Formats: sequence, C-alpha cells, structure tokens
Amino acid sequence: MPGERPAPPPERLYAVNAAAAQFYASRLPASRKAARYLHNHGISNAADPTGPWQVGYAAGRWTELATHLRAAGFTDEEVTGAGLGFVHNRSGHLLDRFRDRLMFPVTDVHNRVVGFTARDLGGRAEAKWLNTPETAIYRKRLLLYGLGQQLANRPAGIGDPIVFVVEGAADVLAMHRLAAAHAAIPETQPLYAVAPCGTNVTRDQLDLIQQTLPGAHLILAFDGDDAGRRAADQVYPVASRWPGQVSGVRLPEGQDPADMLGAMDPAWAISEIIGAVQPLAQVQMTNTLDRLFATKRITDPVRFVEDRITAYRAIAELFVDAPHATRDMAEAAAERLGLASTDVARGVIEAWSARTDTPGGTDPPPDTAAPPSADEPAAGPPAEVPTPSSPSHGVAETDITVSATAHNTGSRRAGTTAAITRHDPSSGITVWALADGIGRHAQAATAAQMAADIAATVSLRSTPAAGLHAARAAINAFYSGVHPSQAGDASLLVVSAYPSPTHRHGVRWELAWAGDCRAYTIRAGQLAQVTADHTAARQRRDQGEHPSPGIADVLLTSSIRAGDISVCPLDEGPLLLCNNGVHRAIPERQLAAELAGMSDAQASADRLARGVGQHNARDATVLLIHARSAPPALVTTTRTNAHATVTASGSPAALAKTSFMDAGTGPAAVTTPQAESVRGFGQPAAGRRR
Repeated sequence: MPGERPAPPPERLYAVNAAAAQFYASRLPASRKAARYLHNHGISNAADPTGPWQVGYAAGRWTELATHLRAAGFTDEEVTGAGLGFVHNRSGHLLDRFRDRLMFPVTDVHNRVVGFTARDLGGRAEAKWLNTPETAIYRKRLLLYGLGQQLANRPAGIGDPIVFVVEGAADVLAMHRLAAAHAAIPETQPLYAVAPCGTNVTRDQLDLIQQTLPGAHLILAFDGDDAGRRAADQVYPVASRWPGQVSGVRLPEGQDPADMLGAMDPAWAISEIIGAVQPLAQVQMTNTLDRLFATKRITDPVRFVEDRITAYRAIAELFVDAPHATRDMAEAAAERLGLASTDVARGVIEAWSARTDTPGGTDPPPDTAAPPSADEPAAGPPAEVPTPSSPSHGVAETDITVSATAHNTGSRRAGTTAAITRHDPSSGITVWALADGIGRHAQAATAAQMAADIAATVSLRSTPAAGLHAARAAINAFYSGVHPSQAGDASLLVVSAYPSPTHRHGVRWELAWAGDCRAYTIRAGQLAQVTADHTAARQRRDQGEHPSPGIADVLLTSSIRAGDISVCPLDEGPLLLCNNGVHRAIPERQLAAELAGMSDAQASADRLARGVGQHNARDATVLLIHARSAPPALVTTTRTNAHATVTASGSPAALAKTSFMDAGTGPAAVTTPQAESVRGFGQPAAGRRR
C-alpha cells in the first residue's frame, strides 16, 4: 500500500536479534530471580556470558530494550519485524514484548539468533512461557531450541549421535550438562538435546535433525506427568516413522530433566535417564494402557474378558512399530494388566488377525498371470497400481503412474527372487518389496519369498525399516536350530510411497534395504543409484580404504539375516528396483534409457529382464515405478550386532504366530537385551562383515 515501508531485510533481523541477546545477557547478573531459577534447575553454568547459550534477563520495564536498540541504530520497523517489540495501538509508543522473563535465545542451524523463548519470573503473566511471534526468520515449526548452539559447539564422542528431544529450554540446558558427564565415559557417542519452541514436535523438525545429524538415535524424553503423556501421544505418529533407531523415556512422576539435575549429581541423573530408555512403541503402549485405566474403559482385565480384548486391540498396532522389542512389550503389558506375558502375546496376535483378516483387506487382487517358464519372463503384479484419489490428501491418481514387475529365471525352472506389492486404499500408501535369495538352493527361494511378503505387509502399516526388522525376526525364528547349510538368506529392498500434498507431485518415498538389491532414479538426465551396496568393497570405500577389485566386490556384509540396515527418503521418482543379477548383467546406459524413456512400465520391465539373457545362470527381477525425477536423499545406516540375533517381531498374523506366539517359551531363542536400546551409550557401533 502507498506509504508503507518495505519489510526489513533478513540481515537486519539477524542483527537486531543478536543485539537483543547481548543486551539481555548483560542484564542477567543483576537479577536474583533469574539466578534462583537457574540454580534450582541445576543450570547456573548457562549464565556464562562467554558460553554458547547466552541466557539473559528481560527487566520488568516497558521500554528498556526498545530504548537500547534505538540508541544502537535500529529502527522501530526492525524491532517490531523481529518480534522484539510492538507499537501500542493507542499511544503509538514502541514497547518491549518480553518483560520480567528469563531469556533463551533461539538460533538456526547456522547459530544465528532468530528469536527467543522466555520463562516468566514474576508469576503474574498469563503464559508461563512466551515465544517470539512468527517473523521472516523465525518459524517455530522449522526450528529447535539448542540445535544451532550444539552444531557450532559439537559434543565430544565417537560414532552416530544420540539426540534427546525434551519439552523446554531449561530441559535442553540440563541435558547438555548431563551430556558433559556422559562424555567422560571413554568411546561414548555424542549426545545432543533439543526442544520445540511452543509447538508439538513436527515432521519438519525431525527432518531438520535427520539433515544435520544423520544416523542419529532419537530419544523422546517427556515429563512424567499427564501433560508429558499427552505430548508423547501427539508426537508418536510423527516420531514412529523416524528412519533410524527411535526410543522414549518415561521420567519419574512429576519430574523433568531439569528437576532431576537440580536434585541429584549429573552422573546419577544421566544414569537414571539412560536406564529408563525404552523403544518408543513400548513407552506409547504403557501410556495407552494407563489411559484405558484412567478413563475406565478397562477396570479389571484379570476378571473381564472384554477388558482384555479392549486392551489387546488398543496396543496391537504398536507391536508392529517395534518388531525388535515385542517380547519386552508383551512382558511390560502383562505386568500392567496383571496377566501372563504368553496370554498378552496370544491376545495381540488374535487382535491383529481380526483386524487384518477382515474381508476387503489392504492387499491388491492376487496375480492371475501364468507362472514364469524357463524361457520367458512373466509379469508380476498387475501393470497398474494407482494411488487412489483422496480429497483428504489431495493426491491424484497420476501421482504414482504405474508399477510393473518382470522375472527371468534363466535356464532354471525355479527362481530365487520375489517381488511383492501391497496397497492400502484407505491411506493411499503403496509398498513394493524385492528380495533376492542368496545362493541357489531351495531355501534361498523360501527366504526371499518370506522376507518380501512379511516386509511388504508390515511396511504398509508402519515403515520400510520396520518391515525389514520384522522380516529379519521371522527368518531367524524360522531357521532357529537349523544347520547353516540348510538355512536360507536373502538381500531385501523395500519401497513405500506415501501421499504427500506438500511435495510437488503429491507423493514422497522411503526406502530401506539390507544387502545388494539396488534402486536407481534419474537425476539431471543421468542414472543415479539411490541405494548403497552392503558389500565388503563398499564398506572399505566408506572407511577411506583403497578399493581393490576381486571377491570383496561381491562379498556381502549385510543381508536379511543380520548386518546393517540402511534407510533413504526420496522426494519423487521414477524408481527402478532390481536384484544383482540385473545390475551385473545390464549396462547402466541401458538401465538409464529404460528408466528415463519409460512410457510403458511393463514393456520396459520385460525388456530388462530378457536382457539378462535366456540362459544366464542368474535370476533377474526388475520392478519399475513410474513417477517424476528427483535427486536421491541422504542415506542413513543402522549398525547392528556382529552376529545374527533373533528378535521377536510384531508383524501381522502369519509372522506373529511364528515369531512371538509364546513370549515366554516360543520356538525361537529370542534375544532382546534391554541394553540393546541404549547400546550406543557406552561404546561405538560396529558393522558386520561376513
């Protein structure tokens, strides 16, 4: 409008926020109330003006900061544009927004001050915490308190980071002090702490952690009161899709990290918190059962079968989200309900069976095509697997155009690969799983088929990483006690497509894999490999060693049975999935030509499968998914134990009956040590070489 001044440029907003932070910090020593608050929460060291936190104090007067900033050369528009002040609608005077508050500067990933979160010290304000309003540089759903300061002053440690997500700024400072005590342990992992600023934890904030601290073990630590449990309920749907290890902490009733630090020695406090770490799904399960009791939806599960059924239905989905922790979860639920863990496991299986076995399930119609012969490839699932229109997601049917599968078993009658597609019309999610049996015996085919089927089914209701963990648990349980020469193994690759109205084409992807099945996309007209091979040669390259051709090129360091699991998000497509029989036999230029010029996905898949050669000893399986072009995203890898570990899985009924049908004396020797959820605290992670 005429007469309006242009908005201040971002550089001036950064500058005025930095000046305000320095001013507030200079006023902190004069405030006894601020000193008392810091002392009571065990974070007096944050008052160090030369430290990274720059905690300050805003006096109770109305114009103290405004007067200082004007004298420093900042305009009224810059002060109000940064959210530090406002113009009174009657008097027209510029007034301070923050008064009689402890000031915690919020920085971006470049450690530039972009705003503040402030704690009331006078006891008269309506809001205990007050945050900078949305500005051109402060968008609270995209920021995390403490992240910028710790990226600029990284904690000591070795290996993948551990990131605690806590509720407030004081808790971040308390956890940072605990991290200093934790860092004294030799060869420990670096520990970070962050908190949202007046919001629930958002998908954008978790993406920010993933981008800046890849491979992080995420731990949600909320207060042990009703508000903390409500916060955990709200964040669980977002955090449960974290691509790496995700855990939670149920802190003692009525205490947060700052309270614990204020009441005990830092070494004791960190040991208490670490000892309380559990899989996030287990924390959520306990919260769910507590809520059922509190709302009188269940009263006495020991006496009333209806109460048991209600509880099992409420927690069954959570077992799928933590396939490595179902035994511990069954035991924890049993203790809370007053039942035997075997009864809980059986009840969860029955509840899950009732949910997944209803008519009109989520799987697409079965393939009616003839089985492949020895001479010709056969189409897999129907050529089109569209994502249905959904007004709630705003996703059109053309977002995922088509998918197609083709097989070629070479000169053999039976193949050792498997490709499975699952689609859920209600959510619009589609999952593809490709498994490549290791070896040429019958059990390689069995392992591939089981792994693909289980991973696809679990991923449809959870994440690709959870699908791989579930398949791993089932395969290891299936072959428990079997001589290795008679056991099957496979590489496995899972892709999930999620409707996402925020993406340009309305769909986003997530991949997880173990082994050497590959996924490719097109980037700037060139073939780009999305996945990273889990081979000895690739491992040596990643460690900076000079690669040498030979057997290391094909020696796997990971498979569905054991080893690393990698995860990679992707904004768009198209995608070409294939086993090693394809990528070793077909030149990359031909793969690129089919992927870039794909107009008929089934025809392209058939050509690639035939291209391996009719009499080639290798199996060939190709899966093409037609969408749009996008660069690969960052790959994160979860390091696992050096030896195959059977970990009971909460998958759908067929898997569940195999892997945890008896939580106490099941057929498999299930090993889920509680310490595994916090294994990284004491020593660096190690990969597996086999």
